[in-house]
Amino acid sequence: MAACFFWEDWEKIPLMQETIFSAWGGFGLAAIFVVAAGTLIGRLSGELGERFSLGRAWSGAVLLSFATTLPELVTTFTAVQRNALGLALGGVTGTITFNLFILVLVDLIEPEGTPIYPRLSQQHLATGLLGCLLLGVLVLGLSLGLAFPAGSSGVGHGLARAAPLFLLVFYFLGQRVLFTLARGTPREETPLRLRTVFDRVPTGALIGIYVVVAGVILAAGRSLVGSAETLANLHRWGDTFAGALLLGVVTSLPEISNAVACARQKEFDLAVGNVLGANAMVLVVLAVVALVRPGGPLLAAVPGRDGLAAVALAGIGIVMQGTLLGALAIHSAQRVWRVGLASILLAFMYLLSLVITREFGVFG
Repeated sequence: MAACFFWEDWEKIPLMQETIFSAWGGFGLAAIFVVAAGTLIGRLSGELGERFSLGRAWSGAVLLSFATTLPELVTTFTAVQRNALGLALGGVTGTITFNLFILVLVDLIEPEGTPIYPRLSQQHLATGLLGCLLLGVLVLGLSLGLAFPAGSSGVGHGLARAAPLFLLVFYFLGQRVLFTLARGTPREETPLRLRTVFDRVPTGALIGIYVVVAGVILAAGRSLVGSAETLANLHRWGDTFAGALLLGVVTSLPEISNAVACARQKEFDLAVGNVLGANAMVLVVLAVVALVRPGGPLLAAVPGRDGLAAVALAGIGIVMQGTLLGALAIHSAQRVWRVGLASILLAFMYLLSLVITREFGVFG
């Protein structure tokens, strides 16, 4: 009898391998479309921002951040729609930590091999602090949601329900402050975006291309979430870890393209501003999706282990962003070989975030 069961399990191995390969193939194909379309829509946003004279410091940064965050919007909405709440939270918090890891690459490929942090504008401190504030609100909302889950009552549950609204309020108040600060500083004469092949394309055609590319992101993003959910089940990963590893990395790859292009042309402020702006914007995405979700508050409906993993990821995100802001504030120039000390700390904390999230997400 035991031999019979063993033979049946042995026969299932080729089928399981075929399923895993198929799932990874589908995920890879969807990822290629998401990355290519996400990168393209960032270029289109820069071109449109320049043509409509939106300004470099504030409006353009918001436009670029929204464009590069569009994949996160699609994947987060799709994951919540499928009730894969851990996958959605892992994708959002994993995007934030991976975006900060991108700055390690920017520091590493700096053309002259000199520190980037002393050359960055102090205006990034305000954007970074806003991101830390929003992450703090997320940690509070998740903690209260775990303590007072769906069906509870009282002040704690009410605050967990209101946390997405607080995220929106703080974000828009912060943007108002940032806009005021930007108006008080001299405008730069350099262009908002890098020159692209779209320079000679008519504006109407550009808008049409923008809409088509957004549609590609929508379709590929939905497929990406389905593949990530399948892989999480096949590999017995927790949803939050799968979201951080798969969705968080893939949806952040357009930011890598933009950051590397900026670094090679020594536009370090644009690279850092895009990362910090995207980190704040992706939390707005989560807040919007949470508010439109039917069936109760999102942060109070996350399964326990996935919720704890998301709290840990968001906490590490605060530490990573605080490390970046500290390096900025003190004009850190300490380096080990070609990499700044702050960048080494960011890389270590990103890897630590994956290890910790994996431990939370392992099925018992």
